[in-house]
Amino acid sequence: MKVWKLNFELDNYDNLISIPPFSIEDINELDGRRLLGKWQTRKVVRMEPEKNLPLGDAPGFTIPVFSERALCYLRELIRENIEELPLECSENNYYAINVINVLDAIDYQKSEYKTYRDGKRIMLFIKYCFKEDIVKDVSIFKIVDERRRSIFVSDQFKKIVEYNNLKGFKFELAWDSDNE
Repeated sequence: MKVWKLNFELDNYDNLISIPPFSIEDINELDGRRLLGKWQTRKVVRMEPEKNLPLGDAPGFTIPVFSERALCYLRELIRENIEELPLECSENNYYAINVINVLDAIDYQKSEYKTYRDGKRIMLFIKYCFKEDIVKDVSIFKIVDERRRSIFVSDQFKKIVEYNNLKGFKFELAWDSDNE
C-alpha cells in the first residue's frame, strides 16, 4: 500500500492568487474544520499571466484548488472527505479544496520526526509511517500533527489523476507499506 503527499506543479502551470489575499487567520482556519457554511466566494486571478503558462487542473494556490474537470473525475472518490469551496475565476470553474478528514494515523514508533523544544509538538517529519488499518480505505486526508500543511492521498487518487491526464498535480511518495 502506498500513501502520497499531494503537491502541485508550480513550474509548468500558472498559479492563482486571491483578491484580496488570504490572511493568516484565513489560512489557519483550514485545519480540518468545516467552512462551507461561512465561506464567501473569493475572486482569484493568475499569479504570473506574463509567463503565458497554462492553468492546470490543480493550479498552485495558498490551499489546494481543483478545476471542475478534476472534480468530475475525483468527486466520487473524495466527496466524504472534503468541502468544495467555490472560487470566482474568469477563465474556468475552480474550487478550493478543504480537506476535513483529519486522522490520527501516524505510527510514531516507526516514523522519524523532529519536535519543538517542548518535546511534544512535531515540527517536521523526516519519515512517515502510517497505521495501515486507518488509512487503507481513505482517499484524501490530513494528519493531526500537520492539520495546516500536508495533504495525503491514496494510490487510487493518484491513478485517477494519471489515467485522466489531469494537469498540475504532483505526487511525492510519503509511505510504502512494502518498504517498512
